[in-house]
Amino acid sequence: MQEGDLVHIPQGVEMWNETGKGMKMRFTTKPITGVYMGGGSHIYHVYADGEWSVKRRDVYPIEGRHAVS
Repeated sequence: MQEGDLVHIPQGVEMWNETGKGMKMRFTTKPITGVYMGGGSHIYHVYADGEWSVKRRDVYPIEGRHAVS
C-alpha cells in the first residue's frame, strides 16, 4: 500500500491516537473510508476524521474503478 491510498475501515474497529495527555481511543460505529498515511508490519496510520493508528488486519485497501492510482 502507498501513502495516500484510500482504505476501508469496517464497523467496530478500535482506533487510537497518542496525545501529550495520554491516549485517545474510539471504535468505528459504521464502516468508514480513510487515507493511508504509513505504518509498519502490524500498525497502520490513517486519516479518517483525524489521525489514528489502526491494526493492519482491520484495514482493507479500496481497489477498483473508484480507487485513485
